[in-house]
Amino acid sequence: MNHALSVVRRHWPPLLALNLLLIAATVYVITNIEKFVSPTWKANAQLNIPIKGDKLNANLGTLGNLSDGGSDFTREVNPLYTQSAILMSDSVLGRVLTVDPEKSEFSNLEDYKKLFTIEPQTQTTVIDLEVEATSPELAYQRVKTLMNSYQKRLNELRQQDVKSQDQFAENALKKAQNNLILAQNKLTQFQQSTGLFESETQTQELMQSINKLRATQTEISSEAESHATQARVAAAQLGMNPQHALNSLRLAENKEYQSIRDKLSATEIELSESRGIYTDKMPQVKSLLLKRDELRREANRQMAQVLPGVSSSQVDVTLGDSSTDSRTAIVADLIRSQSTAQGLKQQASLLEKELDKLNNEVKFIAKNQGILIELQRKYEIAEGVYKGIIAQLSQNKINAFDAYPNVQLIDGPSLNPKPLTASRKLIALGGLLASLFGSLSVLLLLESRNPLFNSKDLQQAGLPLVLRFPRLRSLSLEKGLDEKSEVEFQRLAAIVSSFELENRRLMITSATRSEGKTTLTLGLAWALVQLGFRVLLVDADLRQAEMSRKLGYPQFRRGTGYPEILLPIHPGFDLMLAPLIQPNKIGEFFLRGEFEQRLNRAQASDNYDFILIDSPPVNLTSETSLMSRLIQNVMFLVRPGSSDRYSVFDSLEQLKQQDAEIKGLIVNGVETRTANYRYYGNRQELLEAES
Repeated sequence: MNHALSVVRRHWPPLLALNLLLIAATVYVITNIEKFVSPTWKANAQLNIPIKGDKLNANLGTLGNLSDGGSDFTREVNPLYTQSAILMSDSVLGRVLTVDPEKSEFSNLEDYKKLFTIEPQTQTTVIDLEVEATSPELAYQRVKTLMNSYQKRLNELRQQDVKSQDQFAENALKKAQNNLILAQNKLTQFQQSTGLFESETQTQELMQSINKLRATQTEISSEAESHATQARVAAAQLGMNPQHALNSLRLAENKEYQSIRDKLSATEIELSESRGIYTDKMPQVKSLLLKRDELRREANRQMAQVLPGVSSSQVDVTLGDSSTDSRTAIVADLIRSQSTAQGLKQQASLLEKELDKLNNEVKFIAKNQGILIELQRKYEIAEGVYKGIIAQLSQNKINAFDAYPNVQLIDGPSLNPKPLTASRKLIALGGLLASLFGSLSVLLLLESRNPLFNSKDLQQAGLPLVLRFPRLRSLSLEKGLDEKSEVEFQRLAAIVSSFELENRRLMITSATRSEGKTTLTLGLAWALVQLGFRVLLVDADLRQAEMSRKLGYPQFRRGTGYPEILLPIHPGFDLMLAPLIQPNKIGEFFLRGEFEQRLNRAQASDNYDFILIDSPPVNLTSETSLMSRLIQNVMFLVRPGSSDRYSVFDSLEQLKQQDAEIKGLIVNGVETRTANYRYYGNRQELLEAES
């Protein structure tokens, strides 16, 4: 709120001018309203769209049923809005405009439409019509002309609708008939080529056959697996595979081979007995060895004849006939189980082929059945379209007023005897709103061009904040400082006393005038004196000499031909007055070094602890920039709500370009709570206690 008030105070001249102009314009319009706005006459009429009470329900035989429910009113579909659009159409109002006596006053049809208001009533079938005019006769004439033009337009739309529907239906009917014949021919040809008419029974029979064959196949496969398991068990007992067992059995059943094996066994026994008696070199043993080798060769030849191409490793030669060897029965069972399993697997394979054949037949039927269904569906669609078009033709012939019903005139045209005039209250309200928004726009424009310095800009400045002051008021050393000001200035004096100042000089400046610079300088000097320091206060504002006037010594100012004047203000507190110089020679005064010489002489005249220079604003004169070359230490004063942002930043930039050392910022105009000063007690009580 304080910021807004500051902005208003800052830009009050253009705001005052704008508001005075708007007030004058508003008063002038209100007092001369008849010159600007002519009275308006209104004529009214009411239209009704009847709802049919009966409903058409005709049976067209094989073509289906034709049902007409009439015009239904819903939130989504309301015939009143259609009629309102027709009333406000260019075709209707264009005819009204062509015969209007004031048609030359309207540059286009859209402006003319603004004279007509069409409003459908909710929950009814009534449309309100209102027309404006500059005279009662013209308003009445416009209503009658509008009604006649509207009726003509409805008749035209009905005729166009019937004609277009007939043309569309004729072309669509021929196309639908051709599509129906084409779909029927395709369906007939497909049924004749595939022999499929109703294939559901055939498909069911095939599925039953497939299920039976699949059950039989499963049973045979299980039995084959059982025999194969028996063969594997027998092979495990014998330690040979089925082929090995078959070869061994065939060899065991060969009598010639078994005879040779018997002879070979007898020879082996005889050889073993002879070796027990004789050595291998004896003739008896050699003869038996030769006989054994001969029998072995004979056995191999016989095995090759019985089992050609089979090596001896694939035959168990020790297997005898069934009468002498019990393994023969096991071998026979193994071979029997293996043969049975192979036979059953072949039978299952044949059943699988039969199942594949039946499945292919089912797929073929399913594929053809899908095509058949698609052809039947296309035929039904074509037939439905054909029937629908015929039904639509019948409906158009039965009721030609469905799309554009016969609108009835309930009331009117009637004329409002009292004309309408512009409201003075609305004009006054408009002027008030224009004043508010215009003032706001002007403030925003002016503030955007040169905004006020605010607290956010302190961070952007990038300088240390020395102290925040409440709003500085004019000081009087005779009366002394008030409690709040004394505390704040003592705090500032304590901070300044800690500065390392070159030549003990400190310049206090600001961007523009009326920011409290002179008051701050005087208060700081007085606070330093109270702390026991000797202070020289220099009035360096040669144009205004505000410090000299504030302390009441403007009459002592002399020209540059006189030496500098030092006036004692208080013990330890002296004032160096600003010399009287013509404004056009002030810059020359600083450039020639006269100010520096005067300042050096004044500083050398006494042992001062601080020399405080009250300089002019940086942005208003060039003296401060010139002085900053001599006085490097600067404290900058800003006043939020009064200082300009760009002026502050420009001033700081100028000082930095002159290599000035800115010790910090002092913020003027920050309100502090009075409770913070209660700690220091009541000044009157302290004075009484001291006395």
